[in-house]
Amino acid sequence: MTDGKEYDFSEPIEISNGIYWVGFHEEGVGFQCNPYLMLDGEEAVIFDPGNTLDYPKVASKVFSIIDPDQISHIILHHQDPDFCSSGPLFESVISNPGLRIVTHSFSSLFSRYYGFSHGFYLVDRHEYELTLKSGRKLRFIHTPFCHSPGAIVTYDEKNKLLFSSDIFGSVSSSWNFFAGDDYQEDMKAFHLGYMASNRHVRMVMEQLEKLEIDFILPQHGSIIKKEQIQKNIDYLKGLQCGIDASNKEDAYKWVK
Repeated sequence: MTDGKEYDFSEPIEISNGIYWVGFHEEGVGFQCNPYLMLDGEEAVIFDPGNTLDYPKVASKVFSIIDPDQISHIILHHQDPDFCSSGPLFESVISNPGLRIVTHSFSSLFSRYYGFSHGFYLVDRHEYELTLKSGRKLRFIHTPFCHSPGAIVTYDEKNKLLFSSDIFGSVSSSWNFFAGDDYQEDMKAFHLGYMASNRHVRMVMEQLEKLEIDFILPQHGSIIKKEQIQKNIDYLKGLQCGIDASNKEDAYKWVK
């Protein structure tokens, strides 16, 4: 979609080497959730496993690629139920005693109420890094109040991917797998009401501009390719959102 290709959304879709979209697409629903799976040798990592409603379809995709016990980490970029609530369901079929739930300590305070049974790996107590068995490094960036105090994003150094959580997310009645040229309007609808302020978003954008990124993989909305990344960063740097929005009614009208 937007790249001239047709995709079968009932199957996992490989975005980059060993990186898969494993979400559930429901036609006509403007708020799209995007869990992702990373394969690294015999190890697998799930990014934001999703919600309990989508679990059967997401799990079916994940386990069509890997054995459950390959999953060594479940990354929660923050604590919202659309991101996290299916985590314990995944845990229930994983026999790997080394499985860890990766998040910020602020987010873990709330995430534990979903009933996670494995230990937490708190990124702010591990220098915002996670090294997999292969030596592959995942770097975490704290993005406070975008939109929660403990929000983080993940940068995969090997594939130059940014798992951006709610940042760069969008809402639209016509979802595309890859972002088009007019993606900024779809981002605006979501960011106006869910990001705290322009100051907080701008601070994050200035950090991201220092990274070499080939794809941005948001939790909601469409995947952003390299050639469109700077355009979208520039747009969000200038967006007056949250408490800075000139018309507070515009910030929430999309949920009505």
